Amino acid sequence: MAVRPKTKNQINLKWIILGLLGGAIILAIVLAAFLPVWVVQWLGGKDFQRLASQQASSLLQTEGEFQSFEWSSFSVYTAGFQSRPGAVGPWIWDLQDIRTEISPRLLLDRILRFSEISIGRLALQAGTKAALPKEAVTRGAEPKGASAELFQDVQVGRIEIRDFELIPSLGTSGWGAKGVAARIQPSKQRVEFLLQQGNIVTPSTWIGEVNLVEAKGRYSEPTLFLTDLMLKGKSGGTLEMSGEFVPSSTPQGKGRVTWERWPVPGGKIGVGLFEIPASMSGDFVLQELRNGAPVGKGEVRLVDARLEPGKGSETVLGVLGLLTGEPRLRGCPLTTAKATWYIQPNLYDVTEILAEAPGLLRAVGQVQIRGENLNGKIELGLEGDLGRKVNALTGGECFARLENGYSVQTIQLSGTLSSPKNDLQPKLTGALTRTAIRTGAQILEKAAGAQGTGDAAGAAVHVLKSLFGPAPK
Repeated sequence: MAVRPKTKNQINLKWIILGLLGGAIILAIVLAAFLPVWVVQWLGGKDFQRLASQQASSLLQTEGEFQSFEWSSFSVYTAGFQSRPGAVGPWIWDLQDIRTEISPRLLLDRILRFSEISIGRLALQAGTKAALPKEAVTRGAEPKGASAELFQDVQVGRIEIRDFELIPSLGTSGWGAKGVAARIQPSKQRVEFLLQQGNIVTPSTWIGEVNLVEAKGRYSEPTLFLTDLMLKGKSGGTLEMSGEFVPSSTPQGKGRVTWERWPVPGGKIGVGLFEIPASMSGDFVLQELRNGAPVGKGEVRLVDARLEPGKGSETVLGVLGLLTGEPRLRGCPLTTAKATWYIQPNLYDVTEILAEAPGLLRAVGQVQIRGENLNGKIELGLEGDLGRKVNALTGGECFARLENGYSVQTIQLSGTLSSPKNDLQPKLTGALTRTAIRTGAQILEKAAGAQGTGDAAGAAVHVLKSLFGPAPK
């Protein structure tokens, strides 16, 4: 069979197709060469700055803007992003020294992805409203102009913050932080976080400012879930916390706190009866936040507790030590020291108090604190012989009741935390005064000696005996 020769038209069509393919290849090469330049120029312009500010404002639920972007290839730097003065929203943001890179491969899919964002400093404070109005969120999320259709999605892989600060306020229930390193992984449904180092400011006076070891959790609007928080006290001890909280102008929350060998507030406790230097261990279950204040129940145990009389004779134990001369009352270890406590706004209710130094004393009772005012009842028991001695020195007025080998006295507490009072101390002070005067009378009586009772010394002896009676035997 003969081969049909190619026509002139077929040859021309072949060259046309090859020419078009070559032109397309050249055009693709040119576009590939200049597209990154055009993209970088657009990313460094005002349109992208406005678009990025709108997207960030929508994500952070605020009204703010980025400072100008500085691009080098696909790496970018900006001095910061700040919420505008008077911006509404749950938080006021101040981000500084921001660096990141975008994925050029995903740009062709109209996806702007940041694999990692590095932030030098983030200062965060509670805003004026729980959240932006819906129309404001919608308006802020709507890009303007030709850039509106450029990206289908904006993705962030991880955020590293070298210095995080949370400014304490009513909206944070008094909590704050400074000098904290943070790692954040955001997604559309939630934000996971890991915090390390730095200092934490707490609303509790007995916790105060502490060192952060680590905090893990997630934020799913509007709730903050705290998986684990570990703190170290400035003077030793550890504290762990977990729970869930809704930060707002009327915060809500529930959780659990445990602590080991945490310093006792003020170093010592005793409400005027005695002083107990110790550290403490225990736990607390937060049931709710009521008007921003915690409501819940806990238990506390004193560790390495030691019973001391305090300064001079200012406490009941100090007076007992002076009155009886018992050296153990000047300081001894407590084998048991614990209590259960309930807390509500402006109210502490401490129940099931038990403090015991076997063979010396035992104290049980309850105390209620309203604001600064103190009210309560303590059953103080002294070892049998010691209790009988005090009973005799007080003319049978105190420690007359025997229970489980102890001479027991009921003590009523009153006054304030800074100036506690009790109804036993005046009785003991009176007995101490009478004992001192009797001792003086005995000295005078010996001084009178064979001189009889007609001189001044003898007269003084008669007066003292008539006032206070004979010394107890």
